[in-house]
Amino acid sequence: MKEEENKIAEGKPWKNEAFFKTFAEADQKREYMLMAWDGKEEHAGRQVKVKRLSERYVVKTRLHPLHEPVKAPKKEKKRGKNSRRNRKNSEGRMYDASAVV
Repeated sequence: MKEEENKIAEGKPWKNEAFFKTFAEADQKREYMLMAWDGKEEHAGRQVKVKRLSERYVVKTRLHPLHEPVKAPKKEKKRGKNSRRNRKNSEGRMYDASAVV
């Protein structure tokens, strides 16, 4: 198998919301957040999870990658060659009629 086939598009990183000593407290906070978000359009696509650290638990949230707003593609900048051609340098480009006899 190729690595390219198994590659998953990553979303934004998770944000730490709260830290707790026990899993029960952290899970209670997670359930409260899910209940508060239920049915609200501004919280559509939000994810929440409880992660265990060495001595405590953390509640993390993020916006699901499929619900992220689509950014407009950046315009491609012009290269330097055109800008050099368009510069106005009146001294070097003027025709000097007195030089020709």
